[in-house]
Amino acid sequence: MKVAVVYQYFQGHGAPGHSLIYELTQHLAGRGHQVTVISGETGYMRRDTPTLPWYRRMVRKERDGQVTVVRTFTYSELHRSFFGRLMSFLSFSLSCPAGLLSIDKPDVVLASSPPIFPMFSTWLVCKLRGIPFVLEVRDLWPASAVQMGILKNRQLIGVMSWMERLLYNQSSRIIALTEGIRDDICARGWPESKVELVTCGVDVDRLYPDEAGAAFVRERHGWQGRRIMLYFGALGEANNIPVILRTAQRMRHRHDVLFVLIGDGMKRQATEREVSSLALANVVMLPPVPKDDARMYISAADACLVTLRDIPLFDGAIPTKLIDYMACGKPVLCGVRGEAQRIVEDAAAGLIFEPDDDEHLAGLVAGILDDGSAAARMGRDGLAYVRSRFPASRMRTQMEAALIDVVQGRSAAHPPEDRSS
Repeated sequence: MKVAVVYQYFQGHGAPGHSLIYELTQHLAGRGHQVTVISGETGYMRRDTPTLPWYRRMVRKERDGQVTVVRTFTYSELHRSFFGRLMSFLSFSLSCPAGLLSIDKPDVVLASSPPIFPMFSTWLVCKLRGIPFVLEVRDLWPASAVQMGILKNRQLIGVMSWMERLLYNQSSRIIALTEGIRDDICARGWPESKVELVTCGVDVDRLYPDEAGAAFVRERHGWQGRRIMLYFGALGEANNIPVILRTAQRMRHRHDVLFVLIGDGMKRQATEREVSSLALANVVMLPPVPKDDARMYISAADACLVTLRDIPLFDGAIPTKLIDYMACGKPVLCGVRGEAQRIVEDAAAGLIFEPDDDEHLAGLVAGILDDGSAAARMGRDGLAYVRSRFPASRMRTQMEAALIDVVQGRSAAHPPEDRSS
């Protein structure tokens, strides 16, 4: 089977940030499929500035293991502003069709959203070439952007909503990353037979409790004798970093407690300014680290933080950092309602706080740090839970089976008539 994957932020284990698509493509290639990835030039957690002139960056091919990667011109300053983010999306939307048209016709195209604009141009190429189109939905757009207050222009909301409906209608299969995403799509009229749940997973040989790595990280950064509260991931509009800063401000008196934020995103510079203006000596911000080093930093923490903005759609979110923390045997303080909260509670892997309640979070931080036996038990229970419920091998097998079904013509039911585009 010849598979083309369209994902704007594709990068390998040597880079920080999301690696689910990387791991999936390597798995498919290892299973004998011919895999090509169409991607932009910049990872979500990287600020690399391309050095070649734009006309030499329109379409470039490289190899990553057994996978062919086609990188197309993309505006790289996506973290500068919302306008920069939009320019990055639009530039990839215009360039990724050139990448798709530069390769042999695949048997199926898997496109991962958001962003939604490149998904539309990808679908156009698939329609032109007669290629089955499978859409992976990692976040519901434009609904998430509207609920966060990022997207307010009615005309743009209308255009993006139309794109979303068309893509759902025209796809051969919709892959939902969480139960909440699946349920939302089905509740709006698309048949359950068309929407398949394939959750994120972890590689237990890459993410696991690493005592030696933890000791190395603590010594390297001078954290001996400190109690580390870790946030590891994106620093964006959705991630509700302010509740962590307010908690740190409340806990100034605990000189043994250090809040460590590792990552990048559009809100990083604003967060750095806030830390400076509040003179938060108990907050340290570090740049993103490679995925292969993640377990060392997570293992170096005493407990880990999961935060998201308090909007209804995030009730159906499963932040990948939550699963990563649990895979490293760390107790979790979770400020996300819904699906993420249920995982933490079912696993007995940590404690829950209201998304914006820094007073409650400060109390939980003090409690979990002062009760080492409870924290250790939560870490052990969370580790056992993710190993049994979220193995990456299961996710990849499900995705491969879904793509084979589509290629062999076992596609799902058509959408209802009133939702056709």
